[in-house]
Amino acid sequence: MNSKFVEELKKLVKLQNFDKEIRELEEEIYLIPKEIDNLNSQIKQFQQNIASSKEEIKNIQLRIKQKELDIQTIEQQIKKYSQELNSVKTNEQYRALLKEIEQLNQQKDSLETEILQLMTNIDEIQNELNTKDKEYTQKQKEIEQKIKELQQKQQQQQKKFQNVKEEREKFASEIEKKYLEIYEHINSNKEDALSVVNMMDKSCGKCHMKLTQQEINEISKYEEIVFCESCSRILYIPKDLENI
Repeated sequence: MNSKFVEELKKLVKLQNFDKEIRELEEEIYLIPKEIDNLNSQIKQFQQNIASSKEEIKNIQLRIKQKELDIQTIEQQIKKYSQELNSVKTNEQYRALLKEIEQLNQQKDSLETEILQLMTNIDEIQNELNTKDKEYTQKQKEIEQKIKELQQKQQQQQKKFQNVKEEREKFASEIEKKYLEIYEHINSNKEDALSVVNMMDKSCGKCHMKLTQQEINEISKYEEIVFCESCSRILYIPKDLENI
């Protein structure tokens, strides 16, 4: 057993733990803005729903106003025909005017019914809008608080990321150059440069390639690096390093 190599191998394992923590921090930092965007989208959706309801009420009010104008026009026409009743000379003209007045009154009744229905619709939408406003006010506070917490977390994790990265670089400088270069080369091509040996089925813990007994024996000697023939990672047995 090469005790110097064992110490360097232990350092490589520790270095890999640094890199794993760095990757996890990077992922976490990367996801935080997405979470904030999602929360902002929720606020925007609430605002759009409220704006949509207000616009709907406005459109209905315009429809009501138009129908009220139509009623005014009809009332003027009814008044005109009613005045003409006093000046017609024949029963036929009289009946014709009465028929026109009746039809206009029916149109007026229909418009008034429609206005009442539209006013009912406004009341319903307004009630929904009041509920939306209350929900929005509550949700906005909750979401703004979550965003604030996420922004604080992002700053904390970025600071932690820098600290871990600096600590990692300092620690890496203590590793023998040839081993560090091998580690960095493997690590640049795949996640994790080292892989544990699964002693249950004698396989590489990363790619699950079966190892021969001779390979297991070579690893257990700890004289020099043994690579997985399938994934090219550095193989080691955790229990061995704990006991050495």
